[in-house]
Amino acid sequence: MPDLSHPALLALYAVFGLAALVIIYPPVLRIVWWVFLRALYRVRIYHRERIPAEGPALIVANHACHLDWMLFWSACPRRVQMVMWSGYNRNPILRFLISRIKDRIVSIDNRSARPHAMIDALDAIAAALDRGEVVVLFPEGRVSRNGQMMPFHRGIERILKQVKVDVPIIPAGTDHLWGTWFTHKPNVGILSRIRSWRRTVSIWFGEPIRGKLKAPEIRAKVVEMKADLAIREAGDLPTAHYGFVRTATRWSNVFRVGFVDVATGTERLLTFGQALVASWCLAGWLRRKLGPGRETIGLWLPTGLGSTLANLALGYLHRPTANLNYTAGRDSVESAARQADLKYVVTSRRFLERIPLELPPDIERIYLEDALGAISKPAKLVRMLAVLLLPAWLVARLIGLPRIATDDVQTIIFSSGSTGEPKGIMLSYKNIVANVDGFFRGVPIDRDDTMLATLPFFHSFGYTVCLWACIYIGCRAVYYPDPRAAKEVGELCRKHACTVMMGTATFLRFYMRRCGPDDFKSVTLLICGAEKLPVKLAHEFRDKFGVLPLEGYGCTETAPVVSVNLHDVEVRGVKQIANSPGTVGQPIPGVVVKTFHPETFEPLPHGEEGMLGVKGPNVMIGYWQQPEKTRQVVRDGWYMTGDIGLIESDGFIRITGRVSRFAKIAGEMIPLERVEHEMQELYGTGERIVTVCAVPDEKRGERLVVLYLPEAEDKLNDVLDGLAKAGLPNLWVPDRRHCIRVESFPALGSGKLDLKAVGELAKALSAA
Repeated sequence: MPDLSHPALLALYAVFGLAALVIIYPPVLRIVWWVFLRALYRVRIYHRERIPAEGPALIVANHACHLDWMLFWSACPRRVQMVMWSGYNRNPILRFLISRIKDRIVSIDNRSARPHAMIDALDAIAAALDRGEVVVLFPEGRVSRNGQMMPFHRGIERILKQVKVDVPIIPAGTDHLWGTWFTHKPNVGILSRIRSWRRTVSIWFGEPIRGKLKAPEIRAKVVEMKADLAIREAGDLPTAHYGFVRTATRWSNVFRVGFVDVATGTERLLTFGQALVASWCLAGWLRRKLGPGRETIGLWLPTGLGSTLANLALGYLHRPTANLNYTAGRDSVESAARQADLKYVVTSRRFLERIPLELPPDIERIYLEDALGAISKPAKLVRMLAVLLLPAWLVARLIGLPRIATDDVQTIIFSSGSTGEPKGIMLSYKNIVANVDGFFRGVPIDRDDTMLATLPFFHSFGYTVCLWACIYIGCRAVYYPDPRAAKEVGELCRKHACTVMMGTATFLRFYMRRCGPDDFKSVTLLICGAEKLPVKLAHEFRDKFGVLPLEGYGCTETAPVVSVNLHDVEVRGVKQIANSPGTVGQPIPGVVVKTFHPETFEPLPHGEEGMLGVKGPNVMIGYWQQPEKTRQVVRDGWYMTGDIGLIESDGFIRITGRVSRFAKIAGEMIPLERVEHEMQELYGTGERIVTVCAVPDEKRGERLVVLYLPEAEDKLNDVLDGLAKAGLPNLWVPDRRHCIRVESFPALGSGKLDLKAVGELAKALSAA
């Protein structure tokens, strides 16, 4: 006789008993799902009270995972009707479970050959709403293939048109599901999926909205709701410094090379474990030099290992940093030092020989070379043993690191000063790690990648992505201090088989001239920011090197990444469009962009052109010691960028100009960037060979001045004639007499056009 108390038999009896209970009493299935989901995830539910206690409601959500419907089923306090793809019935287990609750399921088949299959399903949804039920709908129609939201299908418009009662639309969504089990994230190993076990997953119900909205408008509401969720949860993120400690103490990373530095002319390699020990030792040495306090510490260092370790060490000491722009003029550097009230600047003697630092003598210089001789070998050995033997949380405690990100200032990044005196942008620990987290979740980068990190750390793109994103994610960073040195950058990329690059359109032009076709052969992702990326230049770069540059967008005030184009993704026959040439991409997870009236700052209808506003946990604390300027640009949590653009129906952002780059001629506003773009198109080149400025004019207020390079002279008359033939108003067409030849355009260290210097040059030359 079998032992009825055997654990295996007991488990078998439990399974059969549960199946029988579900068959006899289907409501038990919801409890089963609840237990199953909480075994997989830690589930947080926000604002469940926004679902009305009675009457109809349409819950509209993003679709990141095959288990979204289960999550909403268990999260809703009321009985709900789930709109579910009929293909799930092909799975025998799901077919059995769904058959138990078929009265709560509306099957929809968006791949059926039957003409009226979709219409019948939409009518069934409208009928359920008319009966006063709660319906959960995923208007994307398919599970996301890259973690970003797909366009919403217009079927939702038909539902709202068909329904006979007033139905509140509740934008809702899940977060942190991407990359877990049951998602389509590619190249995710079994260990990564196991690590995602018991990940905290959030469900957020937004404020109900009413009206016969269009599908893109509803999608925009869901994106904004997800930004509200990201703001709420940013305070639970670990600091970027803690993220590095967690990365460096993993056994798989301690002896893995994480940093390659050629800033000194000789190649230096450092593992993640060695970098943690070095920055920990440096923090102890700096603590003795700096003493107690929270004063901002300046850094005068090139992109490289020394700068990385110094930024890490000062973060361990909870000291705000200011990476000074060594490509700027003396006035800009002095202005930054004065505004930040610097008392100390961390630098190196070797770097000062190349680029001297001219600051008042009362600002003390601290040399990294002195730290090398002062840190003993026993101190390094003790810390390495701690890294090897202790868990990450205890190592962080020994270093003195707070685990959770706060609103304390982590860094002050000074603007380029392209339109005036540099402003100090205060970014908090929360701003930086939220932007890194959103970048990581929105851009396909992982620990197996190698990033060619050439952007300077005084530039927000370089600081957040090339510094913190690398060490937070755990991918290898190859540092080089001069992104304009095309030949060296190309050789470095080829030697180390770099897969990820960040750059600007200006730098791409350098590489086009001087790099070989195989230099960037290993690169799979090349993102450009800081300035407009001409579509023609991107195609020319792809034709030569085999990789298509993708344009992103950001502002220093947003830490800085706002949006990015990505390569299109196709998984299981479904293609998700992630790149729209001529746009700056879709917002990264946790960030929302909306248009506002440039003067009244009132929100504009979706799709209407206006000033772009950005909201998310990455929006700055404010401008250093300039609260009035902060209030002017940050309104109800929205940062007003000063850029003019629109949000397209599929969520891509198209920038059409900048408020400060308009000329007012005879009372009419003329977008300088539009005129500039049209001229470049007529020249048919990706090279920047013209720039358009506005200078004062006694008769009409302002007039257009064109600065052009020597290679633009031969076709200049034809291009000006072409502007008129292209349909531009006469006021938009520059006069040939106001076109001035220059040998080069003033540029900033980031590669951006120096708008302030260009404007001053145009005024001086036109006056002469």
